Amino acid sequence: MKIIDLKFWIIALLAVTSSFVLSSCDNDDDKKGEDLTYSLSLASEEDALLELPTDELVDTVVHITTDAPAELINVEAIENNGSWCTAKVLDNTTISIKAGIHTGNTDRTASFKITVPGAEPVEFTITQLGTDTQNTITLSGVPMENNMYSYTAPYKDGAPFSFVIKTNAGRWNIAVQDWNDPEDGTYTPWYSINKTSGRSGETVEIKFTQANEDSWMRNITLEITAGSADPVSITIMQNVKPATAITVYDAEWTEEIANNTLLSFNASDANTTKVEYGIDADGSIDVVICETGTSKVITDEESWLNAYYGMGTLSISPRSANTTGAERKLDVVLKGGETELFRIPVVQKAKI
Repeated sequence: MKIIDLKFWIIALLAVTSSFVLSSCDNDDDKKGEDLTYSLSLASEEDALLELPTDELVDTVVHITTDAPAELINVEAIENNGSWCTAKVLDNTTISIKAGIHTGNTDRTASFKITVPGAEPVEFTITQLGTDTQNTITLSGVPMENNMYSYTAPYKDGAPFSFVIKTNAGRWNIAVQDWNDPEDGTYTPWYSINKTSGRSGETVEIKFTQANEDSWMRNITLEITAGSADPVSITIMQNVKPATAITVYDAEWTEEIANNTLLSFNASDANTTKVEYGIDADGSIDVVICETGTSKVITDEESWLNAYYGMGTLSISPRSANTTGAERKLDVVLKGGETELFRIPVVQKAKI
């Protein structure tokens, strides 16, 4: 081959290589341009509105979700009169918040905006209550009976019980009072709680980890506090396993009563006239009032009879004197779960 031809091929090869390198560089530049579009959101919407304690220095965080590196995340104040609150980026998941003690009478607020290239900004607001503002606690998802919060779980296989705590204080706290613990190191709690401290709007979940094989109902009390708010208590109970066997005695616990033994009241007997029975059972007892000789339950509104059970005693009484002119009958039925264990036929005589 001639020397001139060799030079030609060398020059051609260099030209192709240079073109490939330039093309690669252009592709890298395009890629970098694409990488400047990122996603951004608050990890929890609860972080959009934060309330901080008034009487203490506070370090807290706002969590974000983004694919941007930390150096491209920016946080700036939208409102922050007096610059009482600071916010800075710790990493690409966490914004650090710091606030000082607030001695003013009125609330103060600071709002911040977080930005990353190519994404919609997200905002969050910090509120610190004034010294004249009263803290409050409200609960949602908790049943209330007789102006008291309470929840009763089945003796086993109960679904978790959850509720939401809202407060205008910086944080809430839960103290658990458990009288089932003998404090001898042998006790294993029959429940678990996912958190005992948190911010407004967070959910508390209680799981029931053991069936109640005892012969008495178990219970704990949750006392919820938040700043200067009046504490709020919730009683959590777990039912006893249903009874499978029962023995019924007279009121003095001296004579055993046979199943289906008739109980008779006079026509003039009313609420104050009652008959009591001693109950010995190996589990929990439910008391229902049924039509005579059937399992059809009589509602409270339909019944002329009272039947109450508690602390091992069954009490039965007519609600009123019988003025109908005819004898009236009902049955008091003792059940363990869905199983009938004992029946007491009750009759109130007609007025003569």
